[in-house]
Amino acid sequence: MNQFGETRELGQLDQEEYLNATSITLDEERALLFIDSNDTLRVYLLTSDGMQKIALPSDPFYFNTNLSQSSRTVVTVHDDRVVFSYVTEGGSNIMPDRGPILLVDLESLTAQLIDESVSRGPYKDNHRWIHGSQDGRYLRYLNGDEEKMDIRELDLVTGDARTIYTASGSSFRIHASPEGDLWYPDNANLILDLNGNQMDFEDETRMFSPLKDGRGLVYYWNCVDNCEIEVFAPFGGDAALTYNLPWTIESATSNVRVRQLLPDQSLLFTGMPYATLSNTPAIVETYPDLTEIDVPLFRLTPDGQARLVGIYVEDDLASTVSPNGQFILMKSIDQTSFFIYDAVEDRPLFDMPINPDLEDPLAMVRFFDDGIVVNLSAAVPGTKHGVYRNFYHVYYHETSTAMAWEDVNFEITGCPDLLEDGSVICWFYRTDTSNSDLIRYDPATGTKTTLLENVWLIDFTP
Repeated sequence: MNQFGETRELGQLDQEEYLNATSITLDEERALLFIDSNDTLRVYLLTSDGMQKIALPSDPFYFNTNLSQSSRTVVTVHDDRVVFSYVTEGGSNIMPDRGPILLVDLESLTAQLIDESVSRGPYKDNHRWIHGSQDGRYLRYLNGDEEKMDIRELDLVTGDARTIYTASGSSFRIHASPEGDLWYPDNANLILDLNGNQMDFEDETRMFSPLKDGRGLVYYWNCVDNCEIEVFAPFGGDAALTYNLPWTIESATSNVRVRQLLPDQSLLFTGMPYATLSNTPAIVETYPDLTEIDVPLFRLTPDGQARLVGIYVEDDLASTVSPNGQFILMKSIDQTSFFIYDAVEDRPLFDMPINPDLEDPLAMVRFFDDGIVVNLSAAVPGTKHGVYRNFYHVYYHETSTAMAWEDVNFEITGCPDLLEDGSVICWFYRTDTSNSDLIRYDPATGTKTTLLENVWLIDFTP
């Protein structure tokens, strides 16, 4: 179906199949359909021309539905090559979850198993464990167990995978840059890159954390207030930069998702909630509205300045940071609103007030090429079974405008697309059945255009 409601049937599924079917979009013209039943998996390529089966390494291909379904995801797409993964081994405080990665060739409609025990997250967000090169051709990741852990690189064009370095110990002690071009296995006291360069780093009091573009952070494992952070390039000639963080660092912990060196040489760095710290930072007294569970995000400059931008909103199930790191979902320090922070321009894009008469506000965000969609929900206090109010906020990059509306009847289950003309594609619950209608909604006028009626929703995205 296109944005004008023109539809074409690609294939048919039996009832027991569509109950466990998931469609994952690859680009504007292609998607993969995953069907698992009776602990077996089938995968199909969906295009406007039809539905074609992908030949997996074996037929039938074993897939543990109860364990693996929630983690099944497309890791990356590069031209006609796709990598997908899922969890087969649950994680612990020693090791993360692990599972296979398979490389799909969309031209030959075949898939090959690349590695079987790749470190990854329990759901679909794997930014910490699986890293793509800037051009999208290479995938870097960890494969193995505590006895033998390989840092690996997969060439999506040739299908070849190579081992960059072999370490031992937990994956939690092997750190990578966002693109996987710089690594630090801390139990080996070694910094290394993809070209074979290595540097000893044996300072037991300090931690090294890789950043983009061959740089990394050095800071003390345990520091109380005014913590010095240094940025330097282990294998480059750039001058080192020094920053001052007015917070406490324990066990060298920081959120790698938002931590980044910006074009103006400012550094974004989060602190852990002070409820988890042995020493409460002195700066807490300056911000009486900052709660003990809030994650503060600071913007630091090389001249020693530090500014608390706001409270970083974490979500284990969905990303709250745009893929390029520029846009971040935040909460204001005074707890009165959510906002989207433009880290490059150092400004809020738009503000989403929190109704003080409601409780437990929760925000979920989706980033599109044309803009941003945020779903904000909160509970009505004193209701017996938990009544919620549901709000949507949309921002359009081209016009720099924001729109907001309340989903009064709580009809919307998700909005999987934002169009160039400012309209939003959303799933709306039907009042007569548990199925949904796919609607093109114009927030400016309130106009609803039905694209599909009474359909079973298999492409649900929060």
